[in-house]
Amino acid sequence: MTPLHNHINGNSIIIYLDRSIYSSNVILKCLYWYGDKFHTDFRSLDSTYYCVTLSVLAAETEQTDLEAYQLKFERDIIDYSLRDTVTKETANIRDLLIAKAFSNGEYDEEPAGEVSDPVGFDVHAINPYQN
Repeated sequence: MTPLHNHINGNSIIIYLDRSIYSSNVILKCLYWYGDKFHTDFRSLDSTYYCVTLSVLAAETEQTDLEAYQLKFERDIIDYSLRDTVTKETANIRDLLIAKAFSNGEYDEEPAGEVSDPVGFDVHAINPYQN
């Protein structure tokens, strides 16, 4: 198969995305932000590629604008893919933080060791409930 290259065809931007790199969820999140300027079409081209077509809504869009949007989309799709990876990799930490936040002190513990200040400030004299 001939390699597919992103290109501009008339008033449309055609983008080919490798299915092994980009999930449909990531592509849809990215496409959402282009809906105000483009009609978006997203389909499976074959078992290897997705095809995204961005067709301008305003007829007066210039070629240089289309080239800029093509470059922007190519950057944005990488950004959304990385965001998705970070979200998946930090899901356990996020869940633990949320559980801790809503635990009503159920899991609060004093830190191990002695709390002290080398300058001589008495940290035990602090009363957070004192006005």
